[in-house]
Amino acid sequence: MTASSRHRWRTRVGALTAAGAVLAGLLTGCSTSSSGDTGSKTLTAWAWGSPAVGMQAAGKAFEKTHPGVTVKVQDVGNPAIWDKITTGMAAGGTGLPDVMDIGGDYMGNYLETFPDGFANLSDMGADSLSKDFPSGLWDGGQDTKGQQFGVPFEVNTNLVFYRKDLFEKAGVDVDSVTTWDQMLDAGKKIKQATGANLFAIDKAASQADAANFWQMLARLQKTFFFDKKGDITLNDTGSVKALQFLQEANDAGLVTDIPQSQGTTSQMKGQSPVAIMPGASWMVGSFASTAPEMQGKWGVRTSPAMEPGGLTAASAGGTYLTVAKASKNQALAYEFVKYAMATKDGQQIVTEKAGLFPSFEPMWDEASFKKDDPYFGVNTNDLVTGALSQKTPPDYYTKDYAKALKVYDDAQTQVLVQGKDPRKALDAAADLLKSQTGRKISGD
Repeated sequence: MTASSRHRWRTRVGALTAAGAVLAGLLTGCSTSSSGDTGSKTLTAWAWGSPAVGMQAAGKAFEKTHPGVTVKVQDVGNPAIWDKITTGMAAGGTGLPDVMDIGGDYMGNYLETFPDGFANLSDMGADSLSKDFPSGLWDGGQDTKGQQFGVPFEVNTNLVFYRKDLFEKAGVDVDSVTTWDQMLDAGKKIKQATGANLFAIDKAASQADAANFWQMLARLQKTFFFDKKGDITLNDTGSVKALQFLQEANDAGLVTDIPQSQGTTSQMKGQSPVAIMPGASWMVGSFASTAPEMQGKWGVRTSPAMEPGGLTAASAGGTYLTVAKASKNQALAYEFVKYAMATKDGQQIVTEKAGLFPSFEPMWDEASFKKDDPYFGVNTNDLVTGALSQKTPPDYYTKDYAKALKVYDDAQTQVLVQGKDPRKALDAAADLLKSQTGRKISGD
């Protein structure tokens, strides 16, 4: 078992925008099939890629302990699944399966847009499961009232991958770097000694992923685009400090400008040499397959804090299993969700078949999690579980996440390319987002 999911759970802004377009044009094209007749012993589920593989295996095991029950898991594909779910929800649940795998950035969207789309799992006893899951991820499956609508499936956290050889050549002990300000100082020494920049970023924001590093730094300060009430926090103190850090590194000449679509591979291979690559834990497995020739040169660690004593962990997303409100098999569907996500028997099957890092904390004590990763020479699972054990806050995406990403990306480009002041850029971005969504700015 590795810490890598080898699967990008978080869909891109294009898929989010496409789902919004479906909302605007509905109700055409809806499926006419129902989720099943009353008393049906067939459960249907939608997922994609690796999660679908894990759910299919869990379904076979569930059938053995539930005679007469058939579990049918369909790999719908990503991003196609979001159009299908959106269409079904807009049609009052018509055509939806009993169980759906939902990306974390879609939970808030659906809960706001279709408050009757998912079955309330708190009413089925799901709250008793919360102790076995990371608190931030668990809370991300709730509505604003704290009611649970999703049980966490996979989970990712942020890590920092670093070039051991560059740090060593510059005489910098990476373990002594405990804050991002210290990392900036280390970057200056590394640049002088090796010519390599500290990190790379897509300054022109050619893809929405250009915001990933900023999101990580903001999360370390317990902020995000929106708060629990849905108010805009894009320009609060933590958000501004995160962009100020990127500006300071850029002004110091420590940032490589590279398109997001090209940057990851070239950095891993050392073709675009950088000292660090902040990224999600799923990337652990990508280094060995993408840059095997760099084994021994890359290390991995948890993030520095934004300030002394602060968080050194930041969410990098996850997915949730949900039950459709329209399902005529809600109780049975929840039993399957609970078996697959919240029992060791189910989780061992899902984890083995899907290769995803489990959200279910009791799995972290299994012997398979105690082995060193041969590429990095350390137990990367310990890094991940240590990060996930911190009390990180949930991310509140809302239905306007795609719009928030766009206005932030534009602000980041203004700061890194045009030299605009981060505070002014984010104030303007927050005002624009307010006008686009009708949401309040937190604190106003």
